[in-house]
Amino acid sequence: MRAEFVMATDRPTRVAAVRLSIVAPPQLPEGRRAGLVAVASHCTVHHTLEQPPDVAIELAPQPLVM
Repeated sequence: MRAEFVMATDRPTRVAAVRLSIVAPPQLPEGRRAGLVAVASHCTVHHTLEQPPDVAIELAPQPLVM
């Protein structure tokens, strides 16, 4: 797997685009290559990036000091 990204040119600072390339083994038959891309396109991480989850940021409570 290879990954490339492009940063957004506006604010807030963030990644604007991600490109993933599957490096298939040379012995993978031509007829199975499209299936490999289809499986990767339906993985949990891909779905999460397409429909980002809600993100909550908070301070954790301070531990009690005795």
